[in-house]
Amino acid sequence: MEVENYLKEIPEFKTERLKLRKLSFSDLEDVFAFCSNPNVARPMTWEVNSSKDVTKEFLSMVITGYEKGESAEWAIERNVTGKVIGVAAFIDWSNKHKCVELGYFLSEDYWGRGIATEALRPLVHYGFGTLNLNRIEGRVDTDNIGSQKVMKKLGMKYEGTLRKNEFIKGEYRDTEVYSILKSEY
Repeated sequence: MEVENYLKEIPEFKTERLKLRKLSFSDLEDVFAFCSNPNVARPMTWEVNSSKDVTKEFLSMVITGYEKGESAEWAIERNVTGKVIGVAAFIDWSNKHKCVELGYFLSEDYWGRGIATEALRPLVHYGFGTLNLNRIEGRVDTDNIGSQKVMKKLGMKYEGTLRKNEFIKGEYRDTEVYSILKSEY
């Protein structure tokens, strides 16, 4: 199955502690709570959400993308509370090369608890199993130790550092690249 065909049907995933599902406008309060945190936004390409209107624009973009078959974002929801605590996504996929990049951001309240790894595992499994991808990669700021650990826990290997490859929030940043191949999974 090609990724673009998969985008027409975003599946839900359940893990021990989490449910991954499509984002909806009813998630506004939860998403704003972590997207308005400067620590969450710091390594991201987007700015701190200064108002709920900014978060609503993000949700609108994602939901419209679902309708067009162009969005691959999942809400990371806690099973126990039903609260959305993060977002996971497939970014920059290539049908020709059978490759996708994983992305995520998570409420600071849940950092260091294995939540990101737990949320991304079913996406890796789905990518290699259902989508028949050859490669899944992750890109991480060199100073984002927590995300580097997540990539390693997913079985990804460090490939190298792209030096000053992105201009984010007024500065050029280095990016570490991690990947896992289907043959390694």
